[in-house]
Amino acid sequence: MNELPVNNLYNIDCMEYMKSIPDNSIDLIIADPPYYNVKGDFDFIWKTEQEYLEWFYSCLREFHRILKPTGTLMLWGGLGKNKTTLCRIAIYIEENNLFTMQNWITQRNTRGIGTKYNYMSAREELLFLTKDKKNYTFNIPYTEEKSTRKDLGANGKPRKNEFKRVSNVWNDIAEASQSSIERCFHPTVKALKLCDRIVETHSNAGDTVFIPFIGSGSEIISCIRNNRNYIGTELSEDYFRQAIDRIKSFCPSFEYKTDKIK
Repeated sequence: MNELPVNNLYNIDCMEYMKSIPDNSIDLIIADPPYYNVKGDFDFIWKTEQEYLEWFYSCLREFHRILKPTGTLMLWGGLGKNKTTLCRIAIYIEENNLFTMQNWITQRNTRGIGTKYNYMSAREELLFLTKDKKNYTFNIPYTEEKSTRKDLGANGKPRKNEFKRVSNVWNDIAEASQSSIERCFHPTVKALKLCDRIVETHSNAGDTVFIPFIGSGSEIISCIRNNRNYIGTELSEDYFRQAIDRIKSFCPSFEYKTDKIK
């Protein structure tokens, strides 16, 4: 079997590229796909929700195939008015035994999308999914807030952690807002601290991380900074070229390369 080429980016549909990835090859997948009719031109290319779901179910089946038995899928999605699509995806995963749902994480944004007829929408969802129920990478993450607890831990011994552990509600990292230095050409850019948390928690140095939707390139930047191997795909040629420039601006040593798909 040929060795999987790593640290390459491809201007191609992720489904097309995944055909070239051998079974059980990837340690971590971070997927931030189109949410369906929410934001950005890429969210509105499907005629119906069912058409979108059939496409994404195919992606999920490929994600499962290429992940190692110890692999993890971190899947972004949205909830709120007219956003039940992620719930349908979660049910599909459960009913088809594709992954084990280890947790449902909510990222609380500091700014919301407003309307005078409803509550502000200020959240995004992140599904923590593993191929095996118990055997997967999880490096305990901590916030930057000091722990003040004086009681004993669950094991009856004094607590050793200096900082508070991260919960499944993330309100300690701000999104890449309009005023942020990280804001860029892409309408749904993820903050680098978010990407760092995911990469550092769910993989180890030298692991291979697959980013099927490169978008702004934030996850690639995080992989480079944290010594992870990466493979990335992006369908849009415009986003792809801009993402390469953005990656170079954060990682001066980055050299763009792509191999022919075999």
